[in-house]
Formats: sequence, structure tokens, C-alpha cells
Amino acid sequence: MSAHRLVLPVLGRYLCREFARTFVLTLVAFLCIYVVADFFDRFDTYIRNDVTVAAIVRSVVYRLPLVVTQVLPVAVLAGGLIGLGLLARSNEFVALRACGVSLWQILTPLLAFALVLVVAVFIWNETVVPEAAQRWHYNWNREIRKRRAATLFTGREVWYRGRGGFYNIHRVAARRRTLYGITIYQLGDDFRPTRVIEAPAANWTGAEWTLVKPRTRTFGPGGVHDTEGAPADFRIPESLEDFQVVSVEGEELSYGALRSHIRSLQSKGLDVSDTWVDLYLKGALPAGAFIMMLIAVPLAARGTRTTSLPRAVGFGFVIGFGYIIVLAFARALGQNGALPPLVAAWSSNVLFTLVGLFFVLEGD
Repeated sequence: MSAHRLVLPVLGRYLCREFARTFVLTLVAFLCIYVVADFFDRFDTYIRNDVTVAAIVRSVVYRLPLVVTQVLPVAVLAGGLIGLGLLARSNEFVALRACGVSLWQILTPLLAFALVLVVAVFIWNETVVPEAAQRWHYNWNREIRKRRAATLFTGREVWYRGRGGFYNIHRVAARRRTLYGITIYQLGDDFRPTRVIEAPAANWTGAEWTLVKPRTRTFGPGGVHDTEGAPADFRIPESLEDFQVVSVEGEELSYGALRSHIRSLQSKGLDVSDTWVDLYLKGALPAGAFIMMLIAVPLAARGTRTTSLPRAVGFGFVIGFGYIIVLAFARALGQNGALPPLVAAWSSNVLFTLVGLFFVLEGD
């Protein structure tokens, strides 16, 4: 009878319970590893800036919601390999197969569980992560790095008061080391504008900013004068790090807000291919949990007494880190324009789905 039913309720509840127990432990373990590694990675910054313990704790707490999203696929893989692998080690999978239970009947309830995780993480990304990411950004720049900036982000553009004047910037693209749609207002002692410098973009060379096709509008007793180029005595005194205080990362916006932001930038003729990658990743990253489950179950089923469980687990972790590497590499290519944004965000998921289906078909 079991051979004709795809879902076996009692078996499904048992497998999901065993998986969930190990999954929670592995997720907590990964988060603890992150906290320790992140602390020592930023330790010099904490010491150099005399950061308080309270500020460090806030930084960790605000960062954790995003880290949960990032480590979830590997936690699912680890939970599946260890939790289900222990069942295979005690020959429970052998007993199930001897009773006519197929690998698909074992896999189906666990995939349903993973699908619930995907939906939950997507909601988590839309509600908790943006607010926490904004707070982390503020904490990192103001409390950790001690950077102060009089800025206003309207959701469409940035106003920044710097040493070179008042900046109006359509977009701060920190990864591309570029400011798009920059207008600099310089005021006299009477707070009246003396000149306005406009440029479609400004590129950071590592030591200074290079304006792309700038124009200057000078206000004087003789009226307003427009000239090509920037004034000979003009330079932007701020560095890229100064403008990173007002940069907005994709995780700080929900899916709808980020899509609206992209459309606004596109209406101004700006290149937003890297931001499209961030938008598509909002769906691709949670989906990784489903794909890792597709890989974990057939690999765990191999961990019997005739096939080493540690070997299966080790092989699974190689696949998990391979997924992270491929995802990061494809994302970088997409942000640099070498891959279409949709391909860059989803290529790792497509590739490892094929890997998972191969293991399932081989083990069925």
C-alpha cells in the first residue's frame, strides 16, 4: 500500500521532527561561529575607535537577522546530513526501504518542510531584515567607526553636507566606487549659492574623485555663467568611505521598496544592473533551503554501515560550500555586468538543483 502513496503522514512527521531537532542545533552553531569570527575580524576596529561593549552587542544583534538568511541553506544541508544520517546509520532507512518505502516518499515531507522554511525566510526578509540592516548600518558608521554625516535619504536620492559643499546624489554605488547623478552646491559667507557643479558620475580612483563630463554654473554680479568642466581649484575632499555612510544596500529595503527604488533610478537613466541582482537574490537565497534539502536526503541515505556516514557528511559539506562559492562568484559577475542579473542570482540554484536530482534518481 505504501508504494502507491507519495505522502505517509506518520513517517513524514517522524522525519520532520528528527530533521528539525538537528537543524535548529546546526543553525545555532553556525550563528555562534559567525559571532566569534566576526568579533575577531573587527577587533582592531573596536580597539582603534574605543567602542563600548554595548555598541558591539548592538552591532551583533542587528546583524544576526541577515546572517540567518545567509546561513540557512547550509544549516538545512547540515541538519539533513547529520539528523537523517544518524537514522541511516542505525539502519532505519534500510528498514523503510525493505518495507517498500521509496526515496521519494522519504523526501516529499522533508521537501514540504523546506518549502515552509522558504516562505518563512522570505517573510522574515521582508519584515525583520530591512529594519535590522538599517540599524546595523547606522550603528556601524556612527557608533563603531565614529563617522558623522548630516544626510537625508529620501528613498530616491541622497542629500549630504560635506566639506566640499552640499551634495545631491542620485545613487551611491559603493561596490562600483561610483557616485551617480551628483550635484554640488557651494555657498558663500551669506549662504547664497556661488556655484553649482554637476556631473553624471564621479569615480573613485583610490586617492581622489574623477568627475565624468562635469559642468559648472557660477553665480556672480554679472549674472549666471555656464561652463564646461569643473573649476581648476575644485576637488571633492570626501573619500569613498565618507559616502559609504549614506550608501543603501539591498538588504536594507524590502522587495517592493527595492523594486520601486530601481524604477526611480532607471527613470533617471542610471545603470542599476547590480541592484537588480540584489532584488533577484531576495527570492534566490531563501530558495536555497529547498535545494539543499533535495541534496541532503539522498546523501544521508547513503550513510549506512556499508557507506561511511562521515564520508557522506563531508561530501555534503563540500557541496554546501561549493554552493556558497558559486553563488558569490555569480553574484560578483552579475554586479559587474558580466552576467544578466537573473542568471547571476539563480544560476547556483539551477546548478545545484540538477545535482540534487541526480542524487535522488541515483538513489531511488
